[in-house]
Amino acid sequence: MAGERDQRIGIFRRVAPLFGTIQPAGVLRDAERFGHILHSFAEGIYKPRWSTYALSITSMLSSPYTDKIEYLPDRSWTMRYSPKAGGLEVSSNQALLRCMQNQEPVLVFRQVTSKMDRDGSTYLIAGLGLIEKFESESGLFRIRGMHAEEVSRHLYGQEVLTDDLLETALRLESLEEWTALVQENRAIYQVSRQKREAAFRDIVLSNYAFTCSVTGQRFVHGPHIEAEAAHIIGKEYRGTDDPRNGLALSRTAHWAFDRGIFTISDQYEVIVHPEARNANYQLFPIIDAGGKSILLPKEDFYRPHPEALEWHRKERFGTFLRQR
Repeated sequence: MAGERDQRIGIFRRVAPLFGTIQPAGVLRDAERFGHILHSFAEGIYKPRWSTYALSITSMLSSPYTDKIEYLPDRSWTMRYSPKAGGLEVSSNQALLRCMQNQEPVLVFRQVTSKMDRDGSTYLIAGLGLIEKFESESGLFRIRGMHAEEVSRHLYGQEVLTDDLLETALRLESLEEWTALVQENRAIYQVSRQKREAAFRDIVLSNYAFTCSVTGQRFVHGPHIEAEAAHIIGKEYRGTDDPRNGLALSRTAHWAFDRGIFTISDQYEVIVHPEARNANYQLFPIIDAGGKSILLPKEDFYRPHPEALEWHRKERFGTFLRQR
């Protein structure tokens, strides 16, 4: 059993950097990376031949059941999942029951697009989930998503986040209940600020393809990237490092955003302060961006959170008039 558990943990460690991302099926079938241990997603519940427990579950678009993920105020999520047809005696269902009885987590995937879509079949890797119980009245398993701290404890035996789990933890923020301000008691905010800011930058810039979301400007040459990862609720106001509190902005746009020269509406349109047009300016693309829609991340769950945008409109928009 110890050997089996070590093998499962090894698999989970290799997949962990992808938690909170949407990936094509081909990535998850990468034999060199995952060693033929992830399946074709055809059956939903996957139990490898060598394992006593289920390794993963997948919520399929074609499923007749509502495997909807619900996000909770305690920053976890739950999902109700249907067992395989045939009763609880079926081996796949037995494998999930063993996970429940012994608190062995499973990888949780949710299909986002089908093979008929332009991008083909893609899957959200929601992370690790614990099967809390089987609800006999509904005939469904109840699964709770593990916090980043729990994942770290299970994979590495410690609650302090390792460097390779830092980006994972920030991505998972986007799949959790929104919290606007930093919570210092969480493991992610006990990592050095320098490392956390680097992870935030990498995620936000990647979400926006290294392109300024307002002007569409992009310059990338090796390590030389013109765009910056801007906090919507500023760090000086204890704004969280949740990617939903971020925008990719050119250096000029970042400067103008922080000073309240422009803001973003709930419809993701640029609002330029009327007084800004009275400035002495030349070749200042922000002014011409007024009324235009910003570029957005491909995945909806990475989009700027409405509460963050509302904060910026109330607290920062127009503050350039008060600065001397």
